[in-house]
Amino acid sequence: MKRLIAFDIDSTLLRVESLDTAIEAALSRLPDATEARERLHDFTNGGMTGRIALRDSLEARLKLAALDRSSVIAMAEALRKRVTPGMPALLRQLREQGDDVHAISGGFADLLEPVLGDLGFRRSEIHANRFLFDGDEVSGLDPDCPLSRNGGKAEILNRISTHADTTIIVGDGMTDFEAFEQGAADRFIGFGAIAQREVVLAAAEWSGQSYVRSVNALAGALKR
Repeated sequence: MKRLIAFDIDSTLLRVESLDTAIEAALSRLPDATEARERLHDFTNGGMTGRIALRDSLEARLKLAALDRSSVIAMAEALRKRVTPGMPALLRQLREQGDDVHAISGGFADLLEPVLGDLGFRRSEIHANRFLFDGDEVSGLDPDCPLSRNGGKAEILNRISTHADTTIIVGDGMTDFEAFEQGAADRFIGFGAIAQREVVLAAAEWSGQSYVRSVNALAGALKR
């Protein structure tokens, strides 16, 4: 049985939200950093719980602080130290037993590709948004990327899972559950080791899907 396992990245493969970490670094230089940081987390939680449309959440966060090419490169390097403990071994085990493993995120490949390369993902297995640049300044996001909007993960999964007998999506947010709900995955495993979102737990329980709070429990849920 050929399985495709799609992992969310932020607060799943990584123990942080990559975009928020980059923006927080930029906000730290502003005089009203505390208030801006609270707004950042509100926009993030709104997008992850479905209270705010995903694209609105992403665009609102990008407007809070100016990112440039050098800060993106520096943060991409820093994120290589933010891997969720236990994930590298789990990914190796899944690949060794023949599973196809992909990373799918509403985050940005510009920030994520170095750490995902460390985790063994090839470029063809990385699916994420991309920044638009005006010179060296981040000016927005690519609006044509499916992952910039709700339902985008289902679109990506439908495209990459044609040769899989079973498709599983693992993640902490409602965009991950939505992909299962829309029929693009056979199973959903909610991952609450980093960020526990009550609406995701409730959705998993309502639909009879798994919800785990540790990497060990995730490994158990993924056993063949």
